[in-house]
Amino acid sequence: MFNFFSELKKVVKKEKFVDRYNIVNMSGKILYVEGHTGICKLSQNQIAFKFKGGMIIVEGEEMSLAELSETTIKIVGKIKRVEAL
Repeated sequence: MFNFFSELKKVVKKEKFVDRYNIVNMSGKILYVEGHTGICKLSQNQIAFKFKGGMIIVEGEEMSLAELSETTIKIVGKIKRVEAL
């Protein structure tokens, strides 16, 4: 089965940062994340989660978790800003 992230990692395998997390922002309506290690904050306007080596803050409106697993998150809503710290 084709895995977009696995194929992309093969192309940039020399870069050390590619193993931390993967994010796909689909038109500011859906945010898919691989590699999270825990939720820090959860509200309709801000969702923050940890990853290996830092934290990501997602800001927007009417946001909610559509999916949550041990390493993946799917956020839906009006996504306005994504920042890695």
